Amino acid sequence: MSTQRLASDIGQICRIALPAYPGSGASWYVDSANAPVRITLEKTVSESSPSKAGSQVFALVGEAPGDYELRFVLKRAWENEVRNSRRVVLQVRQVARRGSAH
Repeated sequence: MSTQRLASDIGQICRIALPAYPGSGASWYVDSANAPVRITLEKTVSESSPSKAGSQVFALVGEAPGDYELRFVLKRAWENEVRNSRRVVLQVRQVARRGSAH
């Protein structure tokens, strides 16, 4: 399983595009292990030919500082077989506050 590392500040959108073959019926699913990360499928991009890979683009938004491991799996909803998987480690940083002048 390959690993991708991403970093963002709390509340900042971070995007990841994963290869997909829309004609195959397989989609990416994510296990966030109850991490304080909002994950939204933004779009699925299809190529002109069904045999060519498109992509599924996900938006990740961390809600608390820390390192969070997310596991994406590519599979058909009606099957248990995993066709591909990706491990994503999202580092969410606390936004630095600027001090006030005295």
